[in-house]
Amino acid sequence: MAIMRMIPGDEAKDEAVSCAAFTGRRIGGSSDSRNKERPPVMSALRDFDGNILSSFWQYRIIDWELFYSCLRSVIYSNEDWAVFRYEAATPGQHGALCPPSPEMPEPGTYILLRLDGTPINVGWTTLAARVRHPTLSNTATRTEHYQRRVRARDLCCLISGLPVVRGDYSRFKAAHIFPRAHDIQWVSRGFPSRITDPAPLAEVGGPTKIDSIQNVLLLRSDLHDAWDSYKFGVNPDRGYVVTPFVAGYDDIAGKVLKLDHFQDPDMRPLDDLLRDHFLQGVLKNMKGPGEPTWDYEDALGGGRMDLSRQDIWGGTTGRQHLEFELAHRLHGVLVAQESSGWLSV
Repeated sequence: MAIMRMIPGDEAKDEAVSCAAFTGRRIGGSSDSRNKERPPVMSALRDFDGNILSSFWQYRIIDWELFYSCLRSVIYSNEDWAVFRYEAATPGQHGALCPPSPEMPEPGTYILLRLDGTPINVGWTTLAARVRHPTLSNTATRTEHYQRRVRARDLCCLISGLPVVRGDYSRFKAAHIFPRAHDIQWVSRGFPSRITDPAPLAEVGGPTKIDSIQNVLLLRSDLHDAWDSYKFGVNPDRGYVVTPFVAGYDDIAGKVLKLDHFQDPDMRPLDDLLRDHFLQGVLKNMKGPGEPTWDYEDALGGGRMDLSRQDIWGGTTGRQHLEFELAHRLHGVLVAQESSGWLSV
């Protein structure tokens, strides 16, 4: 039995050309047509007893090697394991072995077993996705340095390649890679020491440096919200490929993060941060059947929080999101209050 544990004109033209130089690149060449012919489909991994261990939407990006790597973050066992094709009609409920390889998993159901094809005790790891949801821009004006700086650095959405034309940023937002609300974890992970951004402390969010543009990307507004919700990630260990974890993101699936314009490494987003964000997407969307979507539009519509809504804030998940939202809003207040001190440093 398996043991499951829940644990202006020319200027505008120049801008568009600059972005066009690195827009539309995808892994695997002509994947635009490929994705149209083969829309994303769901693949699932179960154990011998029928429990769903992992599931994902396949955009022809996740190969067997990457899937095995993701699985090591979401499941554990004291024994060696392997993935087989699931065949209910056979005595062992399995077909051919599917080892780590550059091949792509086909849609369907698979089963996790011992290397010899017999049932195995397996559970989920204690790792869980860091609580996060789309946030509103509420930082005091004098501390919005990261927004100003990322606009100067990025001429387009770094995911889709949508260019900024004539300085119109109405369709763009600055997105943190690692959320400001989790600054304690940021410090404990040692990220402040990895930030090489030479800007004064007052421009990077204080001693934590969490507002450094090495922790910020310019994204299309809708992609900003999806980024905050871990609906897609960028894998720095796979050529910075954009990997959606849910359906509905065919337009960006397989594209490559726009890094061509970075000349100064001290301005470039950190790989460690992108790697951490990608892991959060794996944990949220590929662990078991995936976490349910939290309705932030209902909870935070217009930027107001109705704390009398116990249907939103009453449960464990609601309280976690409330703590996140309060920490996010207080971060801006603290930066504004203490920035005068940092300016003198």
